[in-house]
Amino acid sequence: MGRTLVVSVGAAVLVLSGCRAARRTFVCPVSDGHNITSPLTGRLVVLGHPPVEVRIDNRGDLRRGVAVLGASNYTGWFALKSHFVTPPSFRGGFDVHVRPLGAAGVVRIGGSPSGTSFTAPAGSAPNEAGGWRDFPGGWTWMRGAGCYEWDISGRHFHEALVVLTKRP
Repeated sequence: MGRTLVVSVGAAVLVLSGCRAARRTFVCPVSDGHNITSPLTGRLVVLGHPPVEVRIDNRGDLRRGVAVLGASNYTGWFALKSHFVTPPSFRGGFDVHVRPLGAAGVVRIGGSPSGTSFTAPAGSAPNEAGGWRDFPGGWTWMRGAGCYEWDISGRHFHEALVVLTKRP
């Protein structure tokens, strides 16, 4: 009986702790943006650090990791026009996976809202100038505003980049 009581009390404590934690406000750990200059795009703000940085063609305050969602032709989906930029010193390939953070909803990546990953091959890119490569990963698709992460990894590196999206 004592053992059952302890388990029940333990479960009650966990439930109560879970309820208190659920009331806390989630703070999106956004990635700060910074300027780069490349022959492909001139001067622009990107998120992340070499070897792979994210360029977002939507409006917003990208220096603070905030982007405004754009409309799309897919019912129920908003989008960020996302590119993955590499400097001349990096010619390797990399993978990108997307996921929501906090209470954010569904996120996808690609030419349509169907995939959760994108692979950029080593070597040349669709857009290239002066050794800089720009991989248009298509779009990053979201069902709504929230906090979302691009998880970027390649040989000997890994970086998680986070953006806070807002409705137009």
